[in-house]
Amino acid sequence: MKLMAVELIQESGTDFAKWSTTGEIAPSEAFDRLIRVLAATRQNMEPAFAQALPVIIKDPPPVDGPAWQWSIEADGSLVLNLRHPGLGWLGFRLADVEGFHANLGNVVDQRNALRAEFERPTH
Repeated sequence: MKLMAVELIQESGTDFAKWSTTGEIAPSEAFDRLIRVLAATRQNMEPAFAQALPVIIKDPPPVDGPAWQWSIEADGSLVLNLRHPGLGWLGFRLADVEGFHANLGNVVDQRNALRAEFERPTH
């Protein structure tokens, strides 16, 4: 059963999606299902996404101040959920809660030190 047809096109150097749905399901549901399938497919492709964030990031973050929430699983792992306006809620299971806490603490300390350095009056 064909629920959606999508074509990736480029006009004036910009990528666009041209799409149509069969009307059996809402276009938003069809897109959600397509995104899940594409993400699962991409997960198994080479080259894989880098395990570590690149030192130099060329583009600004696509989401400014995302909504977030967390929960604790029965096994004690932490699940951090971030809301992306185009992808929805993305959950990240962090089994090493103590390591996450220590890392987050270091990041906050570094940010506060940098903020204090920039706010220091220059004479």
